[in-house]
Amino acid sequence: MSISTSSINCGDDLTATEKREVNADAISLDNYGQLFDGKNSESITDQQQQLKLQEMMVEQKALKEKMAKIEQKRDKNANSDQFSKMQNDQKILLEKVNELEKEQKQKKALLNYRQNYWDANVCDEKLEIIGHKKLIVHYKGNINGWSSVFAKHPILLNNNSPDIFYFEISVKNIKSWYISFGFSIIQQTEFGWVIKKGTYAYDSLGVIWINGKRKEANDGNSYGVGATVGIGVNSATRQIFFTKNGLCLGFSDFYVAPSFADDSLHPFVSLFNPDDKIEANFGPNFKFDLAIL
Repeated sequence: MSISTSSINCGDDLTATEKREVNADAISLDNYGQLFDGKNSESITDQQQQLKLQEMMVEQKALKEKMAKIEQKRDKNANSDQFSKMQNDQKILLEKVNELEKEQKQKKALLNYRQNYWDANVCDEKLEIIGHKKLIVHYKGNINGWSSVFAKHPILLNNNSPDIFYFEISVKNIKSWYISFGFSIIQQTEFGWVIKKGTYAYDSLGVIWINGKRKEANDGNSYGVGATVGIGVNSATRQIFFTKNGLCLGFSDFYVAPSFADDSLHPFVSLFNPDDKIEANFGPNFKFDLAIL
């Protein structure tokens, strides 16, 4: 007995493609007509066969729907990964833009910005200046004692400008807590103890020096290996401020004396112990954000 494909009800809820696939399956059953001849014809009726086919059609449709959901989920996950990547790329781009804006603000805040460096002509013989940028100072001597070096360019004070002159040092190595840095006049040919009249400094014991006089000592302001400390002056007001690890220590009533010429003070650093080492940063990218001033 053969099964006629015209007798199969495919249902209105199936697509044309699904109907063709089901009918093709039904046609293939013609090859098995012998199963329904003779004694088997009594146990398997046409109605049972059609019910079986309908069950197969339902299973086939359910399988296709399941596969479609899997494909949709796969596409969704792919889109989700792509969206996450886009978000990450956007975050990186925003960070770069913020860094660039910060750099521009700090350059704008610095008065007559130009790259400074340590000057070997005004440097104690126990110190050595390292690197092509001339920013690292190392105590190469074998005996303890104050040894200083000055920067090439002075700070420029100008009453008509509200800008800032600022620099930082990072402590690479230190013994016995003896380092001092700041602004000072170059007043000697032997560059040892710099803390004299005309010096504005911040030392590693947390002591502030104004015009050569000890003004404040605060254990919380002391610093050692790994610290980044800075000193700045407002060009218009001549007010001095100090920073430690990116934080301002506050504005006190400390000012550069009006008796000093606009270009008489130079950045300096003084080291005391063998193998002490610092690295200067004259800008424009500092740990302390000048833009907040």
